[in-house]
Amino acid sequence: MIYEDFLTHKGEDFKGRTLNDIWSFSDQEIENIHDFVQIIFPLSKPSQSVFHGYFLDTDELVNQLKNNTQAKENILKSSKWFFSFLQRNMYWNRSHDHNHLRITRVIESLRLLVSDEEADIFYNNVLELIKDKNKVNMTTLNFWKNA
Repeated sequence: MIYEDFLTHKGEDFKGRTLNDIWSFSDQEIENIHDFVQIIFPLSKPSQSVFHGYFLDTDELVNQLKNNTQAKENILKSSKWFFSFLQRNMYWNRSHDHNHLRITRVIESLRLLVSDEEADIFYNNVLELIKDKNKVNMTTLNFWKNA
C-alpha cells in the first residue's frame, strides 16, 4: 500500500477501500472495524493492536507525507471526522476503552505529520468533551498528554 496515494485520493488501502469509503463509515462501523485507524492516522512504528503490518517504516515515507499538503489536509480532515464520532458516542468516556488507543494514535499522527498545533487542538478538544464527567484513567490521560 502506498500511503501517499491513499491519503491523496489516488489509491486504496490494503483492503481496497478509499479514504472516502472510510469517511462514509457508520458509527457502528467506526466502532467495530479495527484496521482503518492505522491507515488514516499513520505512524512511524507498527501498531501494537492491529497486525496488518502497514506503517511508515522509513524516514523517506514520513517526509513524503509531511511535505504533501493534500495528505496533511486529509489527515486533519480525518481527525475532525473521528472527533465528531467521539462527540456522538461518549461511551468511550470510561476507565478503559479501545478508543483511548485510537485517540493517542490521532494525536501522535497529527504531531508527526501535520503540526504540534493541530495535535494540541485535537488533544484539548478531547479533554473538553470529558471535562465535567471524566472517567478516563490517569495512565491514558498521561499517554494523551505525552503523545
